[in-house]
Amino acid sequence: MHDVFWLVPGRLAGRAGPNRRPWDLAALRGLGIGSVLSLNDGEGCDPAEFEAHGLDYRCVPLPPHEPPVPGDDDRCAAALPEAHAFVLERHAAGRAVLVHCSAGKDRTGLFMSYFLMRERGLDVDAAIRQVRAVRPNALSAMGWEALARRVLARAPQGP
Repeated sequence: MHDVFWLVPGRLAGRAGPNRRPWDLAALRGLGIGSVLSLNDGEGCDPAEFEAHGLDYRCVPLPPHEPPVPGDDDRCAAALPEAHAFVLERHAAGRAVLVHCSAGKDRTGLFMSYFLMRERGLDVDAAIRQVRAVRPNALSAMGWEALARRVLARAPQGP
């Protein structure tokens, strides 16, 4: 399926949301995806349709502002642990997770960087670099790299 990129092959992937680029849920299942995490408001996502395709679903919205507005740092810092817990739960159940926002680059890039810091013990720079290795336009919206660096600097490293 086009547009899916793997941060951790077989475990954690990303993609633009169905509101931006239509999805084929059967094709996602064919790639081994078993769960979907929405980091936007879940636009274009139908939980009943996910369930019908055997996909677990969770929506943990991160702020959509470009550039970020006051309070977005705190909203991200509060939501990232919940999103991370969902991914860990799904991995423990043997399910690969697809993470998306609208374009699959800024909120998705922030979460993926957070994941690498928590699970691999990477520092902020290394985490962002690794995400950009698979998603070159990650954190490219106006103000999003700076927001990510501020939020990630507050995040714990390691499991």
